[in-house]
Amino acid sequence: MDLVEYNIETAVITALETKYKDITITDGKSYALVMKGLGEYRELRLKIDDRHKDLKKDALEYGRAVDAEKTRLKALLAPGEEHLKGVRQVEDDRKDKIKEEKEAKDKERIDNIWEKINSFFPLSVSEDINSAAIQNHLSIIKGIEVTHDAYMEFTKQAQEKKEESIVALTNAYDKRSKWEQGEIERKVEVERLEKVRKEQGEAQKKIDEANKEIERKRKELEQEDFERQATIKAEQEAKDKIEQRENERLEKEAADSKERLRQEALRPDKEKLIKWIQGFNETQNPSPQLKSKEAKEILRVTLDDLEIALQDALDKTEKL
Repeated sequence: MDLVEYNIETAVITALETKYKDITITDGKSYALVMKGLGEYRELRLKIDDRHKDLKKDALEYGRAVDAEKTRLKALLAPGEEHLKGVRQVEDDRKDKIKEEKEAKDKERIDNIWEKINSFFPLSVSEDINSAAIQNHLSIIKGIEVTHDAYMEFTKQAQEKKEESIVALTNAYDKRSKWEQGEIERKVEVERLEKVRKEQGEAQKKIDEANKEIERKRKELEQEDFERQATIKAEQEAKDKIEQRENERLEKEAADSKERLRQEALRPDKEKLIKWIQGFNETQNPSPQLKSKEAKEILRVTLDDLEIALQDALDKTEKL
């Protein structure tokens, strides 16, 4: 099969590659040359695409040949085009880096200006700083000159911050001065009250010593009376215990004698009752001969109950 014609000589592509492969960007002119080369590559690539569309209309096999040639030609174009893209990218990266460095420096410059504004012109002070220090700080702020060389595009903001700082520190000075005056008055009052407290303490000490002596004498009298009452109480308790033990002995003797008399009086009946209970058995009162199951069950239950009743009666009799 004949080679498909794209009307583009390989030598043209080779020449294009030779023309641009060693180019580097050093200035605007070389950058423009790179962009021109990319335009030439792009123009040829578009011509190939257009020719590809025309050739493919004839037949499928021809179309495949056209595709293959397109691919071959593009493959020839690709290294040179990619080379120029790489050259351009290097320059674009260099420019981006320069831009980033410039932005970083500019940000650092702005941050430094604002740090200076915020540190030179505070809107508050520490609560433990005295009024003299606030006044001194206020004088320093008022003496700071806000110039364009120092604050550049933020000169207006710096001036506004200075004015706000002066107002804030003036209010802080007034507030602190009032507080310090109040503290002076409070300390004077504390010292006065402390003096009164000491005088009252000395007077109270004398009163306490006198009361302590009175209390000591009172306790001595109370102790003497307590010991006397304790002796009387101990003697009375000892007497009461002797009387209680004698009464308990007499009561026990009387109760024992009464119980003996009761037992003697009950003995005849107790012995007779025990003898009767123990002698009550089947011989004295034999059970009837029964036939029915129901009657036998009644007799059995009755005999069981009778045995329990006799045992209960014997227990009660023995406890009389």
